[in-house]
Amino acid sequence: MATGMGFFQKLFTPAVSARAELLEELAVIAGRNQGLVERLKRHAALTGASIKPGVEALAEKEAAHVKALHSILAEHNVWSKLPEAALHDGSNNWERLSGDLAVLAALASDLRLNAMKWESIDEDIMGKLRQLSIEDDDHESELRHLAMKCDALALD
Repeated sequence: MATGMGFFQKLFTPAVSARAELLEELAVIAGRNQGLVERLKRHAALTGASIKPGVEALAEKEAAHVKALHSILAEHNVWSKLPEAALHDGSNNWERLSGDLAVLAALASDLRLNAMKWESIDEDIMGKLRQLSIEDDDHESELRHLAMKCDALALD
């Protein structure tokens, strides 16, 4: 009996550790996503009336992503990591939104990569993450459009 149990233990352990590793990666991504939401909210308050509603809407959309990531993590009793503090926000709207765009692009890329890794472990999670990354591609376009409305040389 002991040898049979050892076989099954070896058979299932890699999947369990791979799942734990991917959940850890997802916890970091969720924390970074929360940091992006905070950045967008902070930066929306500094923008002009023509840009502010768009940035606020993006912050809300990204907050919904954070909620979706937290839901996945909660199902596995994992907490998201704390967001890292921004080193430099920027001295004008263009610089701030361009920084937010870089964070969003990296986040979308990491979500896509994490989704691919989930494919052999949990297709439901993979599908949810892939959908979030697709939405982030749209959010990138929206944010790029908003950043282009800002004057790159204007100081606030």
